[in-house]
Amino acid sequence: MKKTLKIRLAAIAAGSISAVPAFAALPAVVGTTITGIQTDGLALIDLFWPVVAAITGGFILFKLFKRGSAKI
Repeated sequence: MKKTLKIRLAAIAAGSISAVPAFAALPAVVGTTITGIQTDGLALIDLFWPVVAAITGGFILFKLFKRGSAKI
C-alpha cells in the first residue's frame, strides 16, 4: 500500500514539474493578445472621433438654423 502511494505521489510530482513550462508561456501570449485588442480599440476610437465631431457639429448648426429661422 505504501509503495503504490509513493509511486502515485512521484507521478503527481513529475506531472506538476512538467506542466510548469506550459504555464510559463501563457502570460506572454495573454500579453500579446491584450496588446492587440488595445491597439484595435484605439484604432476604432481614432476612426470614430471624426464621426462624433461631424454629428455634434451638425446638431449645433441645425439648432442655430432653427433659432435663426424662428426670428424671421
